[in-house]
Amino acid sequence: MIRIIKPSTSKLQRSSRSRLLSCWKLRAAAFSTKNGDERLLVIGSGVAGSAAALIAAENYKLPVSMLYAGALPTDCNSYWAQGGIIYEGKEGDDSPDLLAADIHRAGAGLCRDPAVQLVARRGPERVRELLLKGHPFAQVPFDRNAETGALSLCLEASHSAPRILHQADHTGRTITQHLAQAVAQHPLIQQHSHTVVTDLIVEDNICLGVNTLDRSTGVTQQMFGIHGTVLCAGGLGGIYQHSTNPPGFNALGSSVALAKRAGAITQDLEFVQFHPTALYIPNEARFLLTEALRGEGAILRNSSGYAFAKDYHPDGELAPRDVVARAVFEESQRGTVYLDITHRDATWLHQRFPSIQQHLQQHGLDLAKHQLPITPAAHYTCGGVATDLQGRTNVLNLYAAGEAACTGLHGGNRLASTSLLEGLVFGAAVADHVGSEEAKAVAASAAANVSNYKVPNMAWPLEPNHIQNAGVAALELLQRVRSTMWDHVGVARTPAGLERALEELNDVTDEIGTLHSMGPTLETAAVRDAACAGAAVAQAALQNRNSVGAHFITVDAESDTDDDVMVASD
Repeated sequence: MIRIIKPSTSKLQRSSRSRLLSCWKLRAAAFSTKNGDERLLVIGSGVAGSAAALIAAENYKLPVSMLYAGALPTDCNSYWAQGGIIYEGKEGDDSPDLLAADIHRAGAGLCRDPAVQLVARRGPERVRELLLKGHPFAQVPFDRNAETGALSLCLEASHSAPRILHQADHTGRTITQHLAQAVAQHPLIQQHSHTVVTDLIVEDNICLGVNTLDRSTGVTQQMFGIHGTVLCAGGLGGIYQHSTNPPGFNALGSSVALAKRAGAITQDLEFVQFHPTALYIPNEARFLLTEALRGEGAILRNSSGYAFAKDYHPDGELAPRDVVARAVFEESQRGTVYLDITHRDATWLHQRFPSIQQHLQQHGLDLAKHQLPITPAAHYTCGGVATDLQGRTNVLNLYAAGEAACTGLHGGNRLASTSLLEGLVFGAAVADHVGSEEAKAVAASAAANVSNYKVPNMAWPLEPNHIQNAGVAALELLQRVRSTMWDHVGVARTPAGLERALEELNDVTDEIGTLHSMGPTLETAAVRDAACAGAAVAQAALQNRNSVGAHFITVDAESDTDDDVMVASD
């Protein structure tokens, strides 16, 4: 039985604007919850948030409130991960040192070794504990060898050995479903659906809790958590016109924006990873074609049918993602680019990649019969909120984990299938720290601040017309953000383009800020975060004039003069 605190609705497909119009003609309600504030607040329900919540509740007996914007805990980016999660290869073929070397190589030499070593050496242990052990955690039915019963391990791009656990081509979906079930069954974890965090509550550089908006009712509220607040709400790939991220609130840079507004430091935001192979069908959302396809032999072809990948890198289709993405982008300037795996057996393909095949069939395509039109698309945020290996930020009692955070694990570019493992390892690391004596001392200070906190007036008398007009205006502004990010802060960048992007994004920030200050709605909150996160990425990219990893910038003599002023983003 799933314990979700917020009331559900039978028509979840309706927009939040419609629900607000039908439920509220005047919103003048705001609440504060100081009772029950002896808890940990976890923002996000994906792998990182679930790991943090489960370890904190089970191992340290801490009450946890998990907040997420969707209707269900599986409304998260982790759900959409196709390829798999790194585990450990066969003895003699693989080792933590080999994995660490692969991560460093993919990260263009910019990875921070302590973070890499933590993932390489603790990763398998966390997989066993959280995904294979079973109650009170999850027991995920990964694919196994039909004859031996051993876990099936596949090879992906830039990995030196097969070490990827998978469940067909929907590993993320299976993992999040089983973690969500474990979270729902834990007596110390409460789930709050439809809950959008609009700002962090920070006093004396201590995070006390969050301001929230219930997207199903329009009610605003303060929620306090003296044991800390953990940002696990994913990355910012959704602020781009072409993105593999699903539509929704969880890929619009909310964690970065919340952190920036609260004075937390962000890092490496210029390193936005573009996945090389998103299905390109005009007027349709981009659909991820997993790295595992190329691991199984898929070939990149240009409009003439020529296999071009090895012209750009000796490893061809299995080169690091930034190299392959730029190759696809460059070839696409001359015509359509295709992913071709038609040389593999049809029955095997359909069994190995059932979710992809199902999606393709809806568009009259078949893995075994058709070359698939592709484009690069924003996929993953390698940077994020700067943290140490325990997930601590420069704001006391504020933590971050998963794609929201930057530990230095990915450097300039992420190795395939590290994202789910990163969420497990660092989500659990946050919980381990929160349960420590050091963290309890900070919690005591937070408790004192909460007891003295004066709740501000957060009531906005909103007319229905404002809600409707604000929603329409916000969606138009979001399109401006997305087109600006793709045109000027995308696969290939220039200083002049980045400066234009900053000007445009700052204009959007001002406009959406005015709308939001008149009374927050789901749409104004989303675009406010997207514009803030986009400007942070553009600023970080402008400051870094070196093309490396996922950041590719062309600097000409006019734009790179001695008069250029380099200002720290934080």
